[in-house]
Amino acid sequence: MLTDEIRSNWDSDIIGYAQILPSLKETEYPAWTVKFCDSYGVAIPYDGEQEINEKFSNARIYTSMICFEQKTQKKALLLTTESRDIAVPFSALCAELVDPGEDGIFRKDIISSPVNWWREWKELLGNKNIDDRVYDVLGELCVLNKLIALGEDVSWNGPTGASYDIETDKRFVEVKSSVVRDRIEITVSNQFQLDPPGKKLDLIFCQFEPAVNSGISINKVVYELSRKGVNIGDINNKLRELGFEEGRSSRDKTFVLHSMLKYTVDERFPRITPASFADGVMPAGITKITYTVDLSGMIPETMIQGEKNEI
Repeated sequence: MLTDEIRSNWDSDIIGYAQILPSLKETEYPAWTVKFCDSYGVAIPYDGEQEINEKFSNARIYTSMICFEQKTQKKALLLTTESRDIAVPFSALCAELVDPGEDGIFRKDIISSPVNWWREWKELLGNKNIDDRVYDVLGELCVLNKLIALGEDVSWNGPTGASYDIETDKRFVEVKSSVVRDRIEITVSNQFQLDPPGKKLDLIFCQFEPAVNSGISINKVVYELSRKGVNIGDINNKLRELGFEEGRSSRDKTFVLHSMLKYTVDERFPRITPASFADGVMPAGITKITYTVDLSGMIPETMIQGEKNEI
């Protein structure tokens, strides 16, 4: 059985080198086991142009070069895990990847669309396949791109843990995004989020609609930022920390940007801050407040009037 061969190979694999699976050695559809310092798995030949880089739970499928003891290299599609205690069930999933099927039918299907194969297995394994909040990150990048186009010197905080998404020398910018079309509401995660220290605060609300082929995506905005001279290495590093590595299919997920609305957060803006409580102190026993703000009664500045499908 392929599962037995795979586990046997893992026991004898040399770190950094691929080892052929014996039963597939003399076929048109070879496959190898691989072992690295921090992971192990299997690999099959891949000559497609699309770079693959997907993760789910403890497993990862991606394209990379693999090495052989003869010092040669080959481009491959790899399925790996970092978990040492799931070798038996993981070998079954690996066998599904490397099994070519009759006349190679399985292998051809996988190579033609690795991401579809991966999505089907994610669903079968119990993942509800909840969409990454792509539009949240996309909204931040769209606002960053827009502010740079307006000539502002801005910095995207991304995954750094900063209080606000974007910062300039004169203000903070908090970005909220939604794919809900019939209301304009935001969720504020704590009593300090709309109470900036020492600078003005603008809140920019992006309203998206999922699209199939038209619209904008993370990769499209990253390209536009590169054309404006932004350090794309830094942007991609931050996207990687957020789980959107280069090659992730979610970076190509497209949306139509219907509106980008700017609100000045001041004394007229509905918000809860420490000053909302007597002596600036919340009631005893309450440590955090999350609340929803309806923006429909406020008059914003429209930032993309007449250009809602542009970035």
